[in-house]
Amino acid sequence: MNPSVKIVVLSLPTATARRSQMSAMLGNTSLDWQYFDAHASLMCPNLHYDGAELRRHFGRNLSPPEIAVCSSHAAILQEFVDRNQADYILVLEDDVIFDTDFPLDQFCAFCASNGLEYVRLFGKHYAKAVHLGFFYDRSIVRFTTSPAGAQAYLMSRMAARRFLDSYQSIRATVDLAMDSFWITQLPIYSIFPYPIIERFSPTSIPMPPHTVEVRGLEHAIWQGARVVNKAKKILTNAKLRKSDESLRQRHWQFRQVGRVDVEQRRDP
Repeated sequence: MNPSVKIVVLSLPTATARRSQMSAMLGNTSLDWQYFDAHASLMCPNLHYDGAELRRHFGRNLSPPEIAVCSSHAAILQEFVDRNQADYILVLEDDVIFDTDFPLDQFCAFCASNGLEYVRLFGKHYAKAVHLGFFYDRSIVRFTTSPAGAQAYLMSRMAARRFLDSYQSIRATVDLAMDSFWITQLPIYSIFPYPIIERFSPTSIPMPPHTVEVRGLEHAIWQGARVVNKAKKILTNAKLRKSDESLRQRHWQFRQVGRVDVEQRRDP
């Protein structure tokens, strides 16, 4: 039996147009999915925000929408862990397009059998990665740095617990915190081409005009933290080479998608 997967769509209750698009996309499938009403502020009880601490680690404050996004993702994962209703969770933000013919159940089984606990199904930017093999005709990779964005990701319960343990205080935006593999000990795996893309639509989380706000002593502390994190990142990437090679030895071969693969999924 394949591992179970729950899809949670993060969406503001007032985002009627986006919800209409997501419902039209997912509503006629057999996928187990639901909406999560996005937070409008820091509402996750297990998540702490300290502006001074954040600036020392991130170099700037977060805007209210950014804080709300952090709270929402943390709350989704906490609920996933607490309720224990599925083996994996696929978190989607409401501005994405999902290829619903993608064999999500098979992919979760592939991830579970190979120890892929955190898998990005979308990234906003090009990022360096190492190639590990294939799932059908798509490449399985491990990112060595963050491609940014939290629009679509797959997590096991173990990965969710590990991330939440590392993210009790907001020290970065939630996407960069998830991708801090030298802290979470969760390598950033992904599949390419992505089965999910972001719609061309206006953002609901505008970035602030200044990416660095710290001065004086705070700036020195922030720069020191950056150096430490960079060193840990390099060291962890070096350590992960052994597991990369181990995964390559599993010989995940390229295989084109055949008509029977699609027809079997569409049969009731």
